[in-house]
Amino acid sequence: MNHEEYVNRVLSRLKEAIAELEETMEFRRSEIARMQEYYWESYTEYDEFGYEKIDNDRLLKEEADAHSELVKKYTRYQKMLDSPYFAAITFRYEGEEEEETYYIGIGDFSPKKGMVPLVCDWRAPISGLFYDYDIGPASFQAPEERIYGELLRKFQYKIKGGKLLYVIDSEIVINDDILQKELSMNANARLKSIVTTIQKEQNAIIRNEKDKILVIQGCAGSGKTSVALHRVAYLLYHRRKQLAANQVLVLSPNPVFSEYISHILPELGEENILEMTFDLYAYRELKQYKDTEDRYEYLERLLTLPEKEALEYQSRVQEKQSKEYVLELNEFVLFLEDSLMNFRPFTYKKIQRSEHELRTLFYEKFPDIPILERIKTIAEYIIDEEETLSGKELDVMERDIIVSRLEKMYEMTDLFRLYNRFLKESGRKEIGEDARSIPYEDVYPMLYLKHLLHGSVKRSGIKHLIVDEMQDYSYVQFLILSKMFSCPMTILGDREQQAAPGKMDTQAFCREIFGKEAKMLTLEKSYRSTSEITRFASRIAGLTGEEAFERPGKEPEWITSSNEQEMWETIAEQLQKEQECSGQYETTAVLTTTKEQAERLYSVWKDKLPVTLLSAESSRMEKGIVITTFYLAKGLEFDSVHVAYVPEEEKMTEYQRQILYIGATRALHELKVYGYAEKGSVFTEHSDTCCLGAKEQ
Repeated sequence: MNHEEYVNRVLSRLKEAIAELEETMEFRRSEIARMQEYYWESYTEYDEFGYEKIDNDRLLKEEADAHSELVKKYTRYQKMLDSPYFAAITFRYEGEEEEETYYIGIGDFSPKKGMVPLVCDWRAPISGLFYDYDIGPASFQAPEERIYGELLRKFQYKIKGGKLLYVIDSEIVINDDILQKELSMNANARLKSIVTTIQKEQNAIIRNEKDKILVIQGCAGSGKTSVALHRVAYLLYHRRKQLAANQVLVLSPNPVFSEYISHILPELGEENILEMTFDLYAYRELKQYKDTEDRYEYLERLLTLPEKEALEYQSRVQEKQSKEYVLELNEFVLFLEDSLMNFRPFTYKKIQRSEHELRTLFYEKFPDIPILERIKTIAEYIIDEEETLSGKELDVMERDIIVSRLEKMYEMTDLFRLYNRFLKESGRKEIGEDARSIPYEDVYPMLYLKHLLHGSVKRSGIKHLIVDEMQDYSYVQFLILSKMFSCPMTILGDREQQAAPGKMDTQAFCREIFGKEAKMLTLEKSYRSTSEITRFASRIAGLTGEEAFERPGKEPEWITSSNEQEMWETIAEQLQKEQECSGQYETTAVLTTTKEQAERLYSVWKDKLPVTLLSAESSRMEKGIVITTFYLAKGLEFDSVHVAYVPEEEKMTEYQRQILYIGATRALHELKVYGYAEKGSVFTEHSDTCCLGAKEQ
C-alpha cells in the first residue's frame, strides 16, 4: 500500500468511527435525558433513607462521564480528519524477521477496540523511536521491559485538509527540510505545538518520568515552554489514573501569556490546566491587610526613577528577597516565641489552667505548631480534655469563647503590624499605616512571614507544578513555593532574560532549596529566530556558547534618529511598508521600555495605524500590530519586531543590553532597532550603573 492509499484508508476508517460515535453519543444523551425525567417524576416516591436517590445519582454520573469520554474521542477524531498522522517508522524487533510499520499522530486511532492501531499516539513508547534514533539499532522502554531491534525507515508527512501534500523519507531524527518549513511559517497570536518537530534533547525532557523536579535553563527560542506543556501532555497520557488536567498548575508571568499557551493541550487531545500568576496568589493571601504591588509596578518604578534612587531601590529589593533576609525573618520568629506571649491563668466555668500549664503546653507540648496557630491547638486540646471528663460536647458558642479568650494572650496577631515591628527592630523603614499598598520589595517577605507564623497550607490538589520564567523568581519566592507544593515540578527559564538588572543564579536557589530532588538540565539550541537575528542578540548579550538552527533571513537594522518625534515617524513608516506587503506578516510588535512610552506611541498611532495596546490588564494578544513593553512581551513571539528607545550600542549599560536582548529574541523573521540622539537624552548620557533610570535634573 502506497502513502496516499494509506492516508485514504485511515480517513475512511475515521469517518466510519465518527459516524458510530455520533450514534452512540445520541443514545447516551437520550439515556441521560430519560434518567433525569425519571428522577423528577419519581423523586417524591423514593424510600425514606434516600438509597434510591443515591443509586440514581451514581448511575447518572456514570452516564455523564461516559458521554464526556465519547465527546473527547469525537473531538480528537475530528481533528485527525485534517491531519491523521505526521510520521511513520518501520521497525524490526530483535529476533524477528518481519518488519512492522507504525504511523504517529496527535492521538491513538483503532477502528475497533483490541485492533492494531492505524495511528499511534506521539506519546506512546514505540513513538519515541521517531524522535530519538537515526536509522540503525534502536530501543524503547515498554511498560514491562526495554524492547530492542532495528529502525529501518522513517517518514515525515505533511497532510492538510485530508490531502497528502508531501512525504520525506528521512534518515535523521527530524528532517531539516520539515523543520525549516515549520520555523519559516508566520507566528500566530498563540504558541505553536511542536509535536511534529520535537528534537532529541527536547524529547528526553518530555518523556522524563524519573526525576521529581526538572530545572531547565534554556536559551531564548529553545522551546522551553512548549517542552514543559508537551511534558504535561505526556504525563497525562501515561498517568491517567494518578493525574488529571485540573491537578496541574502553571505559574505564568501574566494573563496574556496564559491565553497565549492555552490551546496547546487541547490541540494534543488533553483538557486545559490551571493557571495563575504568583503575584495574584500573593495578593489573595495579603489583601486582608492591604493591596499589594506587583512585579510590573516594581519594574516601572525602577525604569523611571532618577538613577541614584533607582540604584537604591533595586538594592533594597534584592536585599529583601535574599537568603540573608530570610534568615533574619527566621530569627525574628524565634524571638516572637517569648516576646509575643502574655500568659496568665485561664478560667472558663469549670475549666481552669494555670499560667505554668499554658506555658508548658505552648513551649513543650506543641513546639512544632506555628506560633499564631498554636493557641488554637491548645484550645482544642483543652476542649477535648473537658469533653472527655464531662462526657458531653461543648456547643459552638462555648468553643468560640474559649478560643477567643485564649487568643487574647497574644500581644498582637496582625501580620502587617508584626512585619512592621520586624522592620523597625531591624533598623529599616516601616510601611506607613496610610500606605495605599504593600511595596513590592516587602510583598514576598511578608508572605513568607505569614507562612512562618500560620504554617503553609500544602496544595495537595496540585500534583504537578510548572514555573515559567524562573529567572525572575527570587530566593524567598522559591522558598515559599517549596513550602506550598510537595508535588513534581517543571521549572524553566533563561538567565539572560531577567527583566530586572543583574542575573540571579536561580538554578543555585533550586539546588539549595529542593536538594537532590532537583535535576538540572540545559537546552542550548535556539529554533525561533533567523540565524542573523540570533547572532545579533547573542552579540548584544555577550553570549558565545549558543547554538542556532541555521535559517537564513534579513539582517537586523539599527536606525538612529535625531529626536524622539523623528523616531516615531520612522517606525510608523516602517510599519506602513510592512502593511503594504499584504499578508507578509500576521504579528508585528513595537516594544518599548516603559508603560508610559507604549501608551504614548499608541495614542499617537491609534487613528493612523491598525494598532492594539498590550498592557498588564490585557487578557490576550491580538494579531496585527501590537504595542507593548519588553517585559510583557517575554515568552511571546512575533513575525516582525521593532524595538524602540534604544541607545547607541557603544553607550548601552548592561541592563539596557538585557532589555534589548529580550526584545530582539521575540522576533522570528525580521528585527529593527530604533533610538534617537537628541542632546541631553538618556541615549547620549549614561552612567556606569546597571539601571535604566531617568537622569537626575
